Amino acid sequence: MEGQVPHCDHTTGCITCGDEAIPMDVLEVDAGRGLALCADAERRRSSVEIALVDPVAPGDRLLVHAGTAIARAEVAA
Repeated sequence: MEGQVPHCDHTTGCITCGDEAIPMDVLEVDAGRGLALCADAERRRSSVEIALVDPVAPGDRLLVHAGTAIARAEVAA
C-alpha cells in the first residue's frame, strides 16, 4: 500500500476531505449518551453526536459534519 493514494469519490461526497455541514433538525435527544436523532431536508434520519453544541432540544436545527454537530443553525420561520 505504500505510495498509493486512496481514491476519493467526489460524486457522492467524501467524509475525509469534504468541507461540508448538513443542516439537520433534532427529533429526539438522548442526553445520557450525548446523541440526538436528527433528520435532513429529505427526512433521512441519523444519530448525531452533540457534545460540541449541547444542550439541544427537539426542533433545534444543527449543522452536522461526519456525524457530529458542529454548530447551531437558524430555523426558518
